[in-house]
Amino acid sequence: MIVTCAVLLFQGWRLTRFLWDNAVSLLYRDQWDFYNPLFQHASWWQTFVYQHGPHREGIGLILDRIVLEATSWNARSEALLMAGSLFLAAIAFLWLKKKLVGEISYSDVIIPCLVMTFSQMEALTVAPNPSYSAVPKLLIALYCLAWLVSPLVFSYGLVLLTNFLLIYTGFGIFMGPITVALFGIEVLHALRNQRSLVPATTALLVAGLSLASFFHHYRWDPAVSCFVFPDPHPWKYAWFLSLAFSYFLNIFSPHSVRLATVLGGFLAGVMLGVLFWHGVRQFVARERSVVDRVIVALAGFSLLFLCDAAVGRVCMGMPEAAQTSRYMGLLIPAFLGLYFHLLTRPESGLRTLCIWAFVLILIPSTLKAPRQYLNDLNGSKRAWIQCMVRENDMDGCDRDTKFMPYPDPPATHMREKLDFLKRNRLNLYSGQ
Repeated sequence: MIVTCAVLLFQGWRLTRFLWDNAVSLLYRDQWDFYNPLFQHASWWQTFVYQHGPHREGIGLILDRIVLEATSWNARSEALLMAGSLFLAAIAFLWLKKKLVGEISYSDVIIPCLVMTFSQMEALTVAPNPSYSAVPKLLIALYCLAWLVSPLVFSYGLVLLTNFLLIYTGFGIFMGPITVALFGIEVLHALRNQRSLVPATTALLVAGLSLASFFHHYRWDPAVSCFVFPDPHPWKYAWFLSLAFSYFLNIFSPHSVRLATVLGGFLAGVMLGVLFWHGVRQFVARERSVVDRVIVALAGFSLLFLCDAAVGRVCMGMPEAAQTSRYMGLLIPAFLGLYFHLLTRPESGLRTLCIWAFVLILIPSTLKAPRQYLNDLNGSKRAWIQCMVRENDMDGCDRDTKFMPYPDPPATHMREKLDFLKRNRLNLYSGQ
């Protein structure tokens, strides 16, 4: 317990310090777009349902807006929001483990290492977006804990609430169909055990309506111009999954594509096996099993996300399209699901060996922080800020610094947005 708490605090401190040091108050790329509700003084509901690319921003942008508006759009406040979300998610997942399996043990050091892994840094530092993965991970942890609450009606209410927030917050949308499936199984169990169908069927209806509501006024936006489905080479979808999982193990050298494919393919197969095993168990069992539900939710969420990413991104070129840091934060639930699966196996020497192999293989990849790329990028951001504050010439600063905060400034009305920031002393003009 003491060792795990020490690792939790240490990893939380490392992550917070890293995000703080690499936070630069200059909107970059997608931030110029998904901050539109802030620029437009949109209502809170409009902020919640705002769509950026294929997903909506949800509660992540609500929290981000509150923090930014209280700090003159200071990037470091946003960094603290994301670090805090991940730290709370790590605590929640440790609590979940205690509730599912028992007392905290030495091997549980992997939980804070996974949740606050440095392999996810692109989504936290390059163009930070709390809605993308940081806030959804906290919501996923709370969603899983909600299944453990009693009485059952109260549990259903909390599950439906966190599910609704997930559906509207980034790629948390993929928890929507999983929740519908899980409540479908709840209805089946109620029938088998001759219990009242009202709670389960009502929850199933609400879950279905929550998912359907996401598509109200939804626009199709695959976010990449090269999108085509199906791909002329559909085998690339499976290759994408393999390479994405291998990236989590820090295997992404151009010279190790075959090794990455084999190891990642093995991991993907294991994840699918775990999902199938626990899915079938809860379908055929007479009584409900919260352990099975949690593992299905965790593994199913990541696999659905990765399948969607494969469909949307293989056109960008393989293997590079699959091996990117931005996906890693959304694969963490699957690795946690695999860990919980190992913990719930019967006691044996093989079980112990598998648990410690899992921990020792994954920990190194969670601790390695990307530095040179971020140093170069942040240096370019700071140079552009200095030029812009001094010259107020957007095009000239692009040329002088050889750096563009947005690839097509007119498309996002960047000049008008810069004027807004300057007029209100926000972000790069705040002097912070």
